[in-house]
Amino acid sequence: MLQDLAKEAGNLEMTLGLEVCNRYETNVINTAADALRLADDIGADNVTIHLDTYHMNIEEDDFARPVLLVGDRLGYVHVGESHRGYLGSGHLDFTAFFHALADINYTGPITFESFSSAVVSPTLSNDLAIWRNLWDDGPALAAHASRYLRNGLEAACVGD
Repeated sequence: MLQDLAKEAGNLEMTLGLEVCNRYETNVINTAADALRLADDIGADNVTIHLDTYHMNIEEDDFARPVLLVGDRLGYVHVGESHRGYLGSGHLDFTAFFHALADINYTGPITFESFSSAVVSPTLSNDLAIWRNLWDDGPALAAHASRYLRNGLEAACVGD
């Protein structure tokens, strides 16, 4: 089925991204190594790997090795803090992650992902198991994330 989907996506000049998610959300792709195995099984050039720091925090041993393992097959990145709040306020090793992205010369999309029940509808909050209000000012959170990502990536690219 995924081979057919990848072929159809290729016919439409689209990429099929395989997002790595933690074991509490799925049992299909939990690590970068799992994603690479599945991508190899699909066997299509338009299949890429989507890494997410929130999920990596749960499943991976560190934040550099998965990025280096995936290498040029990395197609999309979600950056989220360990508790889904402000970047830098949890315990994730973003420095190692940013350096790994620089090491593989990643130039693809990087999206900040955060959730708070203060700004998400009650139904969606329940569906996503968002129980806490980690923030209530979306524009301030987005501005902080933009600065944090820009500064961290720039520092990694120049070697700190």
